[in-house]
Amino acid sequence: MVDVSNPAAWVAPRQSVRDILHPRSVAIVGASDSEDKWGGRLLRYMLRHRHPGALYPINARATELMGLPAYPSLRDCPGPVDLAILLVPRAHVRAAIEDCVAKGVGCALCITAGFAETGAAGRAAAQARVAQARAGGVRLIGPNCMGLMNTHHGLCATTGVVMGTLDRLPVGGIGMASQSGALMGAMISRGVDIGAGFSTTVSVGNQADLDLNDFFEYLIDDPKTEVITLYMEGVKDAPRFTALLERAAAAGKPVCIAKSGRSAAGAKAAASHTASLAGAWPAFEATCRRWGVYLFETIYDLLQGALLLQRGKRAASDQVAVFSGSGGGGALLTDGLEAHGLAPAELSDATQQAVAAVLPSTHRQLPFDFGMLNHAAAPDPQVAGGAIGIALDRALHDPAVGAGILLLTTQPGQELVVQAAIAAADRSSKPLLFVQGAGNHGDVARQMLRAAGHGYFDSPHDALKVLSVLARRKPPPPSAPPQPGVSVAADLPAGFLTEPQARRLLEGAGIPTTRWRFAAGADAAAQAARELGGSVAIKAVSAHIVHKSDMGGVKLGLQGDAAVRQACADIAAAARAAGVDTLDGYLVTEMWRADTELILGVQRDPDFGPLVMVGAGGVLVELMKDVQLAPAPLSHATALAMLRQLRCLPLLSGYRGRTPADLDAIADVMVRLGALAADPSARLRELDINPLFIAGPRIAAADARATLA
Repeated sequence: MVDVSNPAAWVAPRQSVRDILHPRSVAIVGASDSEDKWGGRLLRYMLRHRHPGALYPINARATELMGLPAYPSLRDCPGPVDLAILLVPRAHVRAAIEDCVAKGVGCALCITAGFAETGAAGRAAAQARVAQARAGGVRLIGPNCMGLMNTHHGLCATTGVVMGTLDRLPVGGIGMASQSGALMGAMISRGVDIGAGFSTTVSVGNQADLDLNDFFEYLIDDPKTEVITLYMEGVKDAPRFTALLERAAAAGKPVCIAKSGRSAAGAKAAASHTASLAGAWPAFEATCRRWGVYLFETIYDLLQGALLLQRGKRAASDQVAVFSGSGGGGALLTDGLEAHGLAPAELSDATQQAVAAVLPSTHRQLPFDFGMLNHAAAPDPQVAGGAIGIALDRALHDPAVGAGILLLTTQPGQELVVQAAIAAADRSSKPLLFVQGAGNHGDVARQMLRAAGHGYFDSPHDALKVLSVLARRKPPPPSAPPQPGVSVAADLPAGFLTEPQARRLLEGAGIPTTRWRFAAGADAAAQAARELGGSVAIKAVSAHIVHKSDMGGVKLGLQGDAAVRQACADIAAAARAAGVDTLDGYLVTEMWRADTELILGVQRDPDFGPLVMVGAGGVLVELMKDVQLAPAPLSHATALAMLRQLRCLPLLSGYRGRTPADLDAIADVMVRLGALAADPSARLRELDINPLFIAGPRIAAADARATLA
């Protein structure tokens, strides 16, 4: 007998994920003739959307179900079974898996709930069933899932109620893996409504065995899948997930993700600002952006974006052409662009001349009001759709236009507008989004858009959300080239470093710091101040003090021996008041007049590894939260892109007379910091540089905190 508690004793699975999704035969364990029961509903769906293989209903109390012979158990099926769908009560799942093992079934799809979602006991029961299955070479999907669909194979192994409303499977190129069965069903339903088609959809449920990554990998390799969509609640294996993102990017296959948990608290109270700013969602987001993932807020946005990408539409920029059957509607839609990080496009003189025949001189700039069109103008034999087609075609071909949005209203002949717009959209490589705001009057137009596979939005806000994701997504930057080895002092201790130790760590990585000296006492501090010259700052040095300024451990703008000695005395007194009886000494550093202050940081996420952060620095860093994150190591291009996405970028670009900063030099510091974070020998767990002083081309870390493993 195989020891199911010992993974080493498990046998190799009989089927790959591809084999599971292309079964030659399917058994429904718990089949019924009543569609009020899951087993009856799924059997009906399987019969309606019949795949080419054998179908075996399993029911101990029936000999025939819905016209098919029924069998008392899996073991009684007359032929081999590739996929067994389990719809039995939780108490019967063990016996069902025993039958799967005995029959040589490749995969058990467990619809049954009552496992991990119920708590510790349920999780233990699920793992016991996984061990039981794997000991017999059987893979397990679920439990607590809604099944799967492979439209190109005619496989409808799902209990989703939407399948009961469809006469045929929605065949297409959008692949889907979802951690929610209900949301998978909702996406299929909405997809049918807007004209989207699917290749494979999978509800992974509790992911006790096969998980979302397994199906993500299949979708990358599947030639029938053109765009991958994922609904996620968590990441089971972050390194594998990240590797799959890289594979998808290399294959040129778009990945669209909607993930819950954006509002979950990030890192809890910690010694660094970076820890409070780089939580679970920011780490996930940074990793996805690194590999060019399209991140959407809702599953409906996700589906709309995937439909446009599946049609090969890519936003060329964030400059948007607005078209409308209403001057007021076009104006309101244009007003909404800025809030979504978009901008109205400015048409070139050449484009304005190209639309002169169909638009008066007062209306040749965007937004285009179709109410002003000259429909009597001579048609263009190269462009279908008359005046509407000419206006749309010429605007979408303008180099300044990255994408377009058309607001449909209750104007007469709306169907002709849609017909012309569909033709123009098909000719363009840029996305044209349709907003149907006409209520029942627009039903025919909706049907036209659905039939053409273009989709439509019910509100301008929804369209702008999706377009914002499409337009602002950046392609994956080049990988970071190997960096020179980091020189880390071997004597740096594990745990929290004092500022002098943290500065030595930075300097070993080639990151400049303000000139400084360590002084054991007040006399040495006075001597150090004289050596540095000018105004100096004095800081407490102690491994027991994390936030020096909060306890009075920092004195600024000091000149002369008397002032330095008094500052040391005041700092020592403040330390004693804070419970630190003895200081290691004092750090004396030159004062700078910085034009701008940034924060740089490293945070090691437990799932995604080291992340580099850059943002607006100083005392308001956590209030402003103007930060960008990216996985370490960084390429120079990635570092520059992070800087250019900061809201405080104008401060680095010469705002109000400031000397422009050297962005390349700042990016170089970020690259060095990323190399330090990625080097295992550095043992870096967490680091803050706040502030990083910027004064024109000059850059220096003015303060640093770090923790080593």
